[in-house]
Amino acid sequence: MTPLQFQDYARMQLAPTEPLFRLVPPEQKDWKPTDESFTAGQLMYHMAYALRFNADGIRRNEWALPTLRHVFITNRRTPTAAVEECIALYRENSEYFLESFTAMSEQEFMTTELDTLQLGRAPKWKMAFFALEHHLNHKAELFMYLKMMGVKVTSRELYGNMG
Repeated sequence: MTPLQFQDYARMQLAPTEPLFRLVPPEQKDWKPTDESFTAGQLMYHMAYALRFNADGIRRNEWALPTLRHVFITNRRTPTAAVEECIALYRENSEYFLESFTAMSEQEFMTTELDTLQLGRAPKWKMAFFALEHHLNHKAELFMYLKMMGVKVTSRELYGNMG
């Protein structure tokens, strides 16, 4: 897979995120399914922010936090943000993430290794997929939040128009 093929695939997978964010009722941004869970506003903020965090690591092999433990601690302090704020952050950071692959050569994408927090030493392509999978896991989590809030959602909202 080339970086541009990954970029196209990632763009398709990320596309339903903003419409899913828009389904969160503004008055429900503080809702969470358990005491230990992110609020809806925290989850959306985390999803948007993590794209830049991972893009920076993939681009430069430099991570904003030194260890996975620091990531977990920082995640606990994620702000609860309003839907529109999360959408703006998501738009900016998803484009930043996708642009990471525009000028990358196939050799760099496939063979350059990173020192990642989550995967240890891994090639860029593997970390790129990990970052996308992280986002998709949280997208499914937000989808379930919406169901538990009583918002009518179907697989179309989760996957978008894949055709």
